[in-house]
Amino acid sequence: MKSVRESEASVQRDETDSQSEGLLGKRLVDSGTLSAKDVGRIVVAQREQGLLFGEAALSLGLVTESELQRALAEQYAYPYAERGVSRLSSQLFAAYEAAGDRSESIRALRSQLLLRWFNDQRKVIVVTSPRRGQGASTIAGNLAVSFAQLGERTLLIDANLRTPKQHELFGLDNSVGLSSVLSGRALPNAAFMNIASFKNLFVMCSGPPPVNPQELLGRVAFSYLVETAPAAFDVVVIDTPPILEYSDAQLVVAIAQGCILSLKQNRTTLADVESSKTEIEPTGATLIGTVLNA
Repeated sequence: MKSVRESEASVQRDETDSQSEGLLGKRLVDSGTLSAKDVGRIVVAQREQGLLFGEAALSLGLVTESELQRALAEQYAYPYAERGVSRLSSQLFAAYEAAGDRSESIRALRSQLLLRWFNDQRKVIVVTSPRRGQGASTIAGNLAVSFAQLGERTLLIDANLRTPKQHELFGLDNSVGLSSVLSGRALPNAAFMNIASFKNLFVMCSGPPPVNPQELLGRVAFSYLVETAPAAFDVVVIDTPPILEYSDAQLVVAIAQGCILSLKQNRTTLADVESSKTEIEPTGATLIGTVLNA
């Protein structure tokens, strides 16, 4: 986890320290976290010890780390989820941690994808893995959150019709989703669910488990969905089943034309990585890179 000094400094780019800290103090007072007297004590500690406002507030025990991070996020219009209040799973760390090694890693992945893949013509990315339990769904969810935090209108599609997870990660009802749309029982707009506190993030859950997942994903309706979604969204992230366990992933990758491979440290074998590349090759899609999960 980054220190408070690093976190606070990172969001003070274009303002003077006094302006930023004044706004931060006002926000904490307005929320009832601090009193005017508390602010006075913090300012004295700042001058005596050469600390940032938030650092001084923490040292005096007047705010908690979570209260400070929440105030900073609100001050700079940075979407976040509040622990103990949000229905989002703790595995969606990008939604809860404005700072921290894990969130920085997702932001680094986002930056690489923006540099190496996304442009006006390419707006869709698939996240898959060689085998189950190697973190593809968690990476897909956090990546979607991170793009939404950047201000990109983002759609996350759970195309894992075998063992779906996105509805669990985001605390959503899975009674209507991708399978409903592909079977003609619902229109796409009815399956797009906006995530609370993240106005730019929409999730299409997998929907009720079908008896014919591969056949559904092979229908023209799925190709049409993936091809038309970029008209309404800046970024489309698709979660799939493991590519070495189900051929569903091949179908999705072939349509999206770009994917990243999620690997598990000390669990994914080199043989599985090579086999996954072999499965991706005939689709004509680009394997943009791999993500190693600890």
